[in-house]
Amino acid sequence: MKKNRNGNHALGVLILVIGALLLLKQVGVFIPGWIFSWPMILIAIGLYSGYKNGFQNTGSVVLLIIGGFFLLRDKVFLPFELGPYLLPLALIFLGLFILFKKNKNPTINWKDWEGNYDKWEKKLRTGNDSEGAQVNSSDYLNVEALFCGLTRKVMSKQFKGGEITTVFGGSDIDLMHADIQDQAVLKVSVVFGGVKLIVPPHWDVQLGVSNLAAGVDDKRHFHQASPDPQKRLVISGSVIFGGIEITSY
Repeated sequence: MKKNRNGNHALGVLILVIGALLLLKQVGVFIPGWIFSWPMILIAIGLYSGYKNGFQNTGSVVLLIIGGFFLLRDKVFLPFELGPYLLPLALIFLGLFILFKKNKNPTINWKDWEGNYDKWEKKLRTGNDSEGAQVNSSDYLNVEALFCGLTRKVMSKQFKGGEITTVFGGSDIDLMHADIQDQAVLKVSVVFGGVKLIVPPHWDVQLGVSNLAAGVDDKRHFHQASPDPQKRLVISGSVIFGGIEITSY
């Protein structure tokens, strides 16, 4: 509940600030035009998502970098010689953030990161990134789909959960061959993208996801039997301008 209160507090403050700025503009107070520009919208969404997740989710950092880059480039006067350095510095910062974040995470699977990079590079080079689902045998799942699509098939019989980050892309996670012993916690961060989770119909899925202009749908075809409370999948995180679909086959 503390996390939900923090999220509601952040959203309330964001709406309050926007309303106050619009009111000041209507009564004649000068408000710079860049305040209501699209880069500022990305920055505001990034701040909201980052605040909810302690600025540990890659999606919020990507939004802040993209919004900040275009804001500085187009709306803020910078000496000419500094402009060409903005994008390299932003990419270096993002790379350091991802490396530092992964070093802190003991469940990291470097094959997932390498596969993500290889697939992104292949798509940029050939325009085709189609391939079969990669098998994940670890008890923890770590997926980062940045500007690409990824497919994973989880085979662990003691699945513990993990983290899925999708930014301007999509992730398909097949859990039909996995099993849970009591509970697994899956943290999902989606920004301008989608995540499809294929989950056994008898699992007890508990949703604790906050969303903004997004949707979270459980489309599984349930059997007549009630969900097994010993197979509990807790999904937390945030979805912004995207969606999560839960289904089965």
